[in-house]
Amino acid sequence: MARFGRTRRRFLELAGSGAAVGIAGCLGGGGGERETETEAEATTTTEAADDDHDEERPEGVSEEEFEHGPVPEPYRTALSQANERRNPDDLFAKEDVRFQEADDAVEAGLTEAGRNCGNCAEYVPDKNGDGFGACAKVEGYIDPEDWCSLWESIEEAEAEADDGGETAFVA
Repeated sequence: MARFGRTRRRFLELAGSGAAVGIAGCLGGGGGERETETEAEATTTTEAADDDHDEERPEGVSEEEFEHGPVPEPYRTALSQANERRNPDDLFAKEDVRFQEADDAVEAGLTEAGRNCGNCAEYVPDKNGDGFGACAKVEGYIDPEDWCSLWESIEEAEAEADDGGETAFVA
């Protein structure tokens, strides 16, 4: 029952975020107008940030591997901080869960300060000294300073486990 309650809650979170993204896309302007100097600067800044992100990857890991996996063997079926086993065949793509740096998520009003992957129940901490971990629910390498819409406090996950997994279902 707990699995269903948590899955339903996550489904509703993702459905709501999908609707918000769709509305935001409809409201975005542009419509083929000429790029302004500010937009060109933003594009250059974004490209520079992407280059910076490339430098943050562990040595020898491609951008594709970093984003989508596979992760190193010690993480493939590891336990998360709340003792949930990672299933490499049942993971969300980062873009499906609004994955981003925690500070950016706070600035965007998506979460509260202090919530990040490093203190999420689903996080699998660094096991090989490269500074990155993994997630029981999301594919690819995970920095403890990142955030996604699946964030759950360790305390909440432990309380659910202590309750025998019974979660109230509200239709």
